[in-house]
Amino acid sequence: MNIMEIRKIQKEDLLACSHILKDAYAETPYNEIFIGSNAEKYINDKYDNCYENSFVVTDENNDVIAFIFLNVSYWSNGPQVVLEEIVVDPRFQNQGIGKKLMQYTHDYLNSLNIKSVMLWVKKDNRLINFYENQGYFPADDFVVMFKNF
Repeated sequence: MNIMEIRKIQKEDLLACSHILKDAYAETPYNEIFIGSNAEKYINDKYDNCYENSFVVTDENNDVIAFIFLNVSYWSNGPQVVLEEIVVDPRFQNQGIGKKLMQYTHDYLNSLNIKSVMLWVKKDNRLINFYENQGYFPADDFVVMFKNF
């Protein structure tokens, strides 16, 4: 894919993002099936909290093929970001789009003088390797915990 644009996310992009989310998360290693309108609700919620600092990648037809949600907040040493979600349409994975989106995001975060980025990643070597190749490292002193009801 040669022609692509990275731009700020817009409300009109949300339906496409929810379809990409459903398709990508239905694949291995996630194997998640979104019920009813849960994907749309999830994407709308992320947009409401993150729209100022989030982006989409579009192809030559201006169709959304990837997105990233960034939640900027403050911690003891200054502004930090939680990378809430980065998803590439499965049809366009392994073409360097995620890497380009991450590079764009890092440049953007540097322009904001962000001190750190935090993210959660599934324990899958392919995913962990992707983030490690982008300069991320596992935290020694944090763990993600859940309680199901």
